[in-house]
Amino acid sequence: MKILSASIVILLLVGFVYQSYSSYVDSASFEKPGEMIDVGGYSLYVEDTGAGKVTVIFDSGMGDDLSVWNKVAEEVSQFSRVITYDRAGLGWSEQSPRERDSKVIVAELHSVLKEKALTGPIILVGHSFGGVNMQRYALTYPEHIAALVLVDSAHEDQINKMPQTNFLQKYLFKFGMWAAPFGIPRLFLSNTNPEEKAKKSTTQHQYTSLDEAKYFPKSLSELSELAPHFGDMPLVVIARNKASSEINSTKTKDLIWANLQENIAARSTNSTIIFSRERHHSIHKMQPEVVIEAIQTLAESL
Repeated sequence: MKILSASIVILLLVGFVYQSYSSYVDSASFEKPGEMIDVGGYSLYVEDTGAGKVTVIFDSGMGDDLSVWNKVAEEVSQFSRVITYDRAGLGWSEQSPRERDSKVIVAELHSVLKEKALTGPIILVGHSFGGVNMQRYALTYPEHIAALVLVDSAHEDQINKMPQTNFLQKYLFKFGMWAAPFGIPRLFLSNTNPEEKAKKSTTQHQYTSLDEAKYFPKSLSELSELAPHFGDMPLVVIARNKASSEINSTKTKDLIWANLQENIAARSTNSTIIFSRERHHSIHKMQPEVVIEAIQTLAESL
């Protein structure tokens, strides 16, 4: 028993040293061409590229940093100004002492944009949880917001309507995140994007992701209370799979998701819904051209 206990302690110690050293190396290995902007005692990492009469602002899905937009942002910056950022506690941004619900996150983004002294027209682009944030932003600070692009956005009714993740899978995944101080996330994160892996491997990033998940129901409830509708603002909804009318009724999960996305599209009298016809949730990573074309079409119309 003593040998087993000692072995566990040694393994944990090795994991802790491995994680601490790797995080230090990662932080020093990647260029940070952006800037840190104070939003009230802590700072967010922001990249500002491109130029044009339109500014396009991106917000990522839960637990994602700005690097997930690289393929899209690089192309969009050829015809527009582009602002990407890491939410507090994620990527290169500093940790926030505040709750990680959408209301707080939107206020932090607003502080960034005030510092940038942005004027319109602005296109907000959000993926998944970022779609919730961008909807809330447009409702809370409508000045200069000219259009919305929502990429497989979360919907405030999804927790009640969508089939839930297997209990064991859910908690095994969370255990991996809780074990971040010992380097566990580094073992299952993809090497496809080294910068993304480096940023997501930090203990701060993993624990902030858990906090965002903890407050996710509250974020959805807050959006629901606002009864989101955007009048005749141009709204493009980009969703995975196919329209509800094309889905076999036995594929319950896909059908519910398509209905939720169609409900989001109904929040503007000037909306377009595009179905990717692929199963990927991260459409901006797997089919960036779909998102780029939607943004460019909007930018040229403003």
